[in-house]
Amino acid sequence: MISVVDERRALLADWLEKKTSFRGGVLSIASADASFRRYFRLLQDGKSYIVMDAPPDLEPSLAFVEIGTWMKQAGILVPEIFAHDLDLGFLVLSDFGDHHFQDALGDESWNSLYQLATNELVNFQNSLGSAEEKLPTFSKSWQWKELDIFRAWCLPDVSNEEFQETFNALVESIDQIPKAFMHRDFHCRNLLLCSSNELGVIDFQGAMFGPVTYDLVSLLRDCYVENEEDWISREVASFQQKLISAGLAFAKVETEEFMRWFDLAGLQRHLKCIGIFNRLKIRDNKPDYMNDVPRVQAYIETVLHRYPELKSAKTLFQKANIQI
Repeated sequence: MISVVDERRALLADWLEKKTSFRGGVLSIASADASFRRYFRLLQDGKSYIVMDAPPDLEPSLAFVEIGTWMKQAGILVPEIFAHDLDLGFLVLSDFGDHHFQDALGDESWNSLYQLATNELVNFQNSLGSAEEKLPTFSKSWQWKELDIFRAWCLPDVSNEEFQETFNALVESIDQIPKAFMHRDFHCRNLLLCSSNELGVIDFQGAMFGPVTYDLVSLLRDCYVENEEDWISREVASFQQKLISAGLAFAKVETEEFMRWFDLAGLQRHLKCIGIFNRLKIRDNKPDYMNDVPRVQAYIETVLHRYPELKSAKTLFQKANIQI
């Protein structure tokens, strides 16, 4: 029996041959991610391209095209779109190569890489000022939607009422954090080094108008890279100063308050991530992400321990059934 995956690859090959100028190219698997998207590398006439396969009923691609166009117009390095069919879910993109941010962190220049990335975040918030008009808002209802992934896959015996009562203060606090453009998955695997001083940004289709510290915590408390907490605290303070220097008035708060924004946005994100990792293992038979769970658990425990008002959340988290 031919699998759905194989059927889509055949459909993709047919689309490239009959509906685009990319005929006669050679397709090979480039990567897959935690969603239903897959990526192929297409070699044609000595040039390399990335082909995205995003099943339209599971991974609509209109947001990728619209947000990518907007970011490109703002001078941010995102993949160029050479061909697309949104009904089929196929896109041909420029190829940024395989030099991921994560791969370069073993070099002596790792600290300068983080400066490059945080500078890009300042650029996001400065250059994409119309985010509130163009993007969905990271609202309280959206927060609950994401947190419920953690409840459903890690705390299945806990009622929705108990869960919401426990985490309501967190959701309310995050909702009060100033908002700006939020990539929503700004981590080491979604950044590529295209030159010594230029970062290529991918996987931005889920961008929202959300907490100003969310992308920073995605980067510094990365699910896939561990950094020392003392260094993280210094980088948070440094980023705050960068925002102030860029004229972004919302950053003019006490350092402790900005750090609280960072911690709380990260707690919500990391609870969601652990829920997703559990779901990937149990439902989707993708257990490899569980290797990163201890790191994410440590992030969560650090924040729960830091804020006494999260005591009930700390107690509930200790009951979580996490499939390591």
